[in-house]
Amino acid sequence: MREIRPDKFEKVRSLFQGFDYSLSILAAIDGNNPGRIFVDDVDQPQTGFALTVEGYLLAGDTNNPHTNRSLKRLLSEKIFTGEYYVNGDESMSLAVHPQAWEELLPWLIPTHAAEKLERYHYICKALKFDWRSQLPEGYAIHRLDGKLLNDPEVIFADPLRSWMDIPEFWWTEDNFISKGVSFVILYENTVVAWCNPDCVANDRIDVGIITHPGHRRKGLAACVAAATVEHCLKHGFSAIGWHCNAENTGSWKTAEKVGFERNRTYAYYYYVYNLIDHLAELGWYHYRHEEYDQTVRYYDQVFAMRDEHPDYYYHLAASAWALLKNKEKALHYLRFAADRGWSNVDWTKQQAEFSLLHGTPEWEEILRRMQASGR
Repeated sequence: MREIRPDKFEKVRSLFQGFDYSLSILAAIDGNNPGRIFVDDVDQPQTGFALTVEGYLLAGDTNNPHTNRSLKRLLSEKIFTGEYYVNGDESMSLAVHPQAWEELLPWLIPTHAAEKLERYHYICKALKFDWRSQLPEGYAIHRLDGKLLNDPEVIFADPLRSWMDIPEFWWTEDNFISKGVSFVILYENTVVAWCNPDCVANDRIDVGIITHPGHRRKGLAACVAAATVEHCLKHGFSAIGWHCNAENTGSWKTAEKVGFERNRTYAYYYYVYNLIDHLAELGWYHYRHEEYDQTVRYYDQVFAMRDEHPDYYYHLAASAWALLKNKEKALHYLRFAADRGWSNVDWTKQQAEFSLLHGTPEWEEILRRMQASGR
């Protein structure tokens, strides 16, 4: 597997045509957004591995043992070490085509079990939401240009500024401003909602949205998305794309409110390169699917492999054990959570699964520890 130069990307266009939902590969080929592409043969590629701003793509022939061994080395020596990356060097979201690649993933990546995530791709070609009448009082929508982006009086709150890494997606601010379309919502002088472009190819654009936690449940996401869609459709774009996890109900319901229609379902295979954190991610995946025995199995491995962990690892393990009706284990990990700094006492109290601990001396002592951690 050899990396090809961007001026050779056109040679792989047909190889990745099975990813009709992935605008980011077309954006990389067109030179609008970052991308790196590896192939088995530069002149006549049969297998390709693309690193794009919206995820990594594996395409082509699954039956060449020599190529597959080379791909396995590339993954272990360059990708999982964080040496080669686009848009993040700590994890990988991988889509494959054809689907036969799925059976090979345990061999290609033997150290990590894949977390398979169901994803939705939406497309909007007509706006169905009147954002002007729905925008709450006190909020204002603006097109994000270079002047606004660099205005010292405009505050981009940390959850928003850290979410959109312009160099990772666009190389430069100038490229971001000239090729993308972005709208924000201001409350006083603070950006509280942001619809940003992920990538652009031809007359299509993909967008993403974030709303500040303190301003959610006010319809701001739909408003800023609608303003962006409206502008795009009036200025030469034929379609706007939207991607989200199937379990992210809030995201796809917002998309449908605006006028996006579901185009297809696809899968990402998600890997965190750090094995311990990947096992914790798998535990969280099974927790979300109410498979608590699997959650505690993975977290037992996590705790055995490393001494120190974030406080929420212990709190999640305690919750899973409580849902399995194991008082002793639930108390054990709640103590660890408190000792590691967990201070969200109200959240702990509200968790229904911990009701089996209520009224016990151990429960009251743990709550006191958590309160002390918050001081």
